[in-house]
Amino acid sequence: MHPDATYLARQYYTALDHHGYDMLRNLLEPGFVQHRGDMTLSGREEFVSFMRDDRPQKDTRHVIERYIQSKSDDEIVVRGHLEDRDGDELFVFLDRFRARDGKLSELKTFVKSSTAN
Repeated sequence: MHPDATYLARQYYTALDHHGYDMLRNLLEPGFVQHRGDMTLSGREEFVSFMRDDRPQKDTRHVIERYIQSKSDDEIVVRGHLEDRDGDELFVFLDRFRARDGKLSELKTFVKSSTAN
């Protein structure tokens, strides 16, 4: 039995927040793709490389407010916000993950600038 999308999403945020890039790589299918407003990252290696080397702020923490699991366990929507190292809110996000065969296959990210900034 494969882990459901909720478990995979929780592990995804843990890997990012703790700089666990090997763990992140193991959660993703080789053909993983992330779609976001400013770019699309295609392939597991491109995504992991961006998160490890190129994202603007790496010392951040995802604060999850809600997980909404699909009935089929292969899709989940996550609502939360990203905080910097001082605990200041950077933006609010909504992530929609799709999972297949125990791995994350797709992520669609929506962000809204924080009203606190």
